[in-house]
Amino acid sequence: MNPRLNSLLLVVLAGCASTSEGTPRVTARRAAAVATGGNRDDRSRCDATRPGRTVSEYDTNRDGAPDVRKVYQTVGEGTEGHSVLVCREVDLNHDGTKDVFRFYNDEGRTTREEADRDFDGHIDVISYYEAGEIVRQEYDTNRDGMVDTRQFFRDHRVFRAERELQHDNSPDFRADYWEFYDNRGHVVRIGWDYDHDGRADRWDRVDRVAPTRSVTVPAGDPDAG
Repeated sequence: MNPRLNSLLLVVLAGCASTSEGTPRVTARRAAAVATGGNRDDRSRCDATRPGRTVSEYDTNRDGAPDVRKVYQTVGEGTEGHSVLVCREVDLNHDGTKDVFRFYNDEGRTTREEADRDFDGHIDVISYYEAGEIVRQEYDTNRDGMVDTRQFFRDHRVFRAERELQHDNSPDFRADYWEFYDNRGHVVRIGWDYDHDGRADRWDRVDRVAPTRSVTVPAGDPDAG
């Protein structure tokens, strides 16, 4: 688990609703996720039957079953034509089911990655890239099939995270808790939206709280222990 998620997860129980209350929203958001054009376009890049596509498979642990699958697309014509990796699927735990799906554009740069990190057969982390660099990650931390946490990256570091604590019937992600980080990954500001209007009602500046100093006893000090 990403350490920056731990502080977000501390407040999850306060915002959890019952299973019956969350069910309609689960169905709605799952349907919305399936209908997005971006998802359909990315998934189609793994279809090796399309014109100009070739596929390669690898058995990395030599158990007789391929656990890595790569799909290539021919880009350009004649002497300008060349193959570009457009999809990569990986079975991390060698159980016969792919756990990671990475998608690339026609320049071979990563655009998005889906991952099932707990190997339960459902995607729980989606990473988004721009110019080959990660810019956002979305998480389903409670395994209900919906995104409930987002992290935003700048220069390969998380600078902001947000979470939806309030369960409702909307298919849209609506953050009601925010965290901002400094360049060292420390939380400096926390926001809370109590009336669920999409705007923070309270901000706490964590960086203005004096840190607790720990006393280090020199080695060999007779009073130590």
